Amino acid sequence: MSEIGKNFSCNNTGKRRKSDFYETPYSITRHLLDVEEFPLYGVILEPSCGNGAISEILRERDYNVIAKDIKNGDDFLLETQKYDAIITNPPFSLAFEFIQKAKKLTNYFALLLPLSYLHGKKRYDTIWTDKEFPLSKIYVFTRYPMLGETLRTDGKYNTGMMVYAWFVWNKFDKETNKIYWIDNNADVLTKEDKNVI
Repeated sequence: MSEIGKNFSCNNTGKRRKSDFYETPYSITRHLLDVEEFPLYGVILEPSCGNGAISEILRERDYNVIAKDIKNGDDFLLETQKYDAIITNPPFSLAFEFIQKAKKLTNYFALLLPLSYLHGKKRYDTIWTDKEFPLSKIYVFTRYPMLGETLRTDGKYNTGMMVYAWFVWNKFDKETNKIYWIDNNADVLTKEDKNVI
């Protein structure tokens, strides 16, 4: 089932961008790194880096990151190199394929996805009931970040209508499907913030 055309960003245009490109506000990645400890000594792949928003924060936290993107000729679905971890905001129309590919390339990965990605029979049968490489954690944002706007250096953003979460797979985590919340209220733009970039 194709997800092209669904308005995951919940802007008011009524249709999804053809490029499926929605940059990740800096604070969204910082929150993930505040709660998950990825290997500092290893190599983290950001396979759909776009303009480098996630990679920039990984480097800010001293992670060794390799940033790739299809627009530069790097097709993640053809990747064969193994990595210590993968962190990305994938094109939602290819999220299923990204999950399956990540499981072949690493033991630890995190994808930013709409919380509604939990729905669907195909996903249930092939992702959520996978006993060999199950979902470890879900970090749900308490406020709805609006993706697709120009990124602000302070990491703040407007709110939308779509609930997002970091979905984390860790092959060695014995406790699965744990749900946590990230209070991102301080990241939401106020009237005072809107005049400061």
